[in-house]
Amino acid sequence: MVRLNLDILRLNTWFFPLVLLVMIVCIIHPALAVQGTVTISYRGAGGYTIGDVITFDGRNTVSNTTLLKISGPGLPNAGVPVYDLNGVPGSGNTVPVNADGNWKFVWDSSNTAGVEKLMTVRYTITAFDRSSPEKMASTSILLKKPGFYINPQTSAVNPGDYISVSGSAEQGVTSVMIEIVDPENRILHTFISTVSGSGSFSYGFRVDMPPGQYTVRVSNPALKDTLITFITVVSPETITPVSTTAIITSTPAETPPVLTVSPEQTASIVSGTPSTPLSPSTMVAGLVISGLAAVISSTRSRKQ
Repeated sequence: MVRLNLDILRLNTWFFPLVLLVMIVCIIHPALAVQGTVTISYRGAGGYTIGDVITFDGRNTVSNTTLLKISGPGLPNAGVPVYDLNGVPGSGNTVPVNADGNWKFVWDSSNTAGVEKLMTVRYTITAFDRSSPEKMASTSILLKKPGFYINPQTSAVNPGDYISVSGSAEQGVTSVMIEIVDPENRILHTFISTVSGSGSFSYGFRVDMPPGQYTVRVSNPALKDTLITFITVVSPETITPVSTTAIITSTPAETPPVLTVSPEQTASIVSGTPSTPLSPSTMVAGLVISGLAAVISSTRSRKQ
């Protein structure tokens, strides 16, 4: 019996101090968590027309890289990169953080892939840290479709394909003129499309142009702006590129600010979900149970 008590005493000399050490570590663990904050704000009144250049800025004192994503009606709940509405949910466009912890991002919404998904509604813009995605901040902006717009032809087409030019015109306009212009600025086709009572129009035609990039102009004398998009015609074996849409107004527009991060320069980073650590109570309970098992095992072996 004396020998058994000595064994238990020796066990206690290392086991209970170890339990105490684990408890201390669990108590101070919150103090060792990632420090810092992420903030975001927008420039302007918070209401914009789709196609506008919108500036966001803020601070990130967690690391040197911020990511931006957008969420709202018609988009994944996890959000997608502001420059790629067809991107991986939960990912974002990267924004470098200055040495003083400030960052700035200029979003040219007219150059967004999948811009046709945007509607007249309020969207949430979220900034989060690349290394610690749980550090985040959000703001909301109101986006509105312009009174006169055209849906872009987002992929290249082959000769003989049937395509349509569609969009929306201001109320009161009964028709729009669609012109197909070649690289030498020669008008190849002129179509007249009726406009519905709700302002929408759509005109289909078969592509009979050889490979090349062609300009599509949509206009009406009653409208101030002439809309422009592009059609890229390629041979069937050519890789399909993506085109963009632009708006030409009758008055000179101010030069938009230079993008801090362009779509080509940014990388979409998927924000991972941090693994859930063991709770302090679980760790302590495990150590206590292991110690008791060791004591019982030692007692049985001595009795035998």
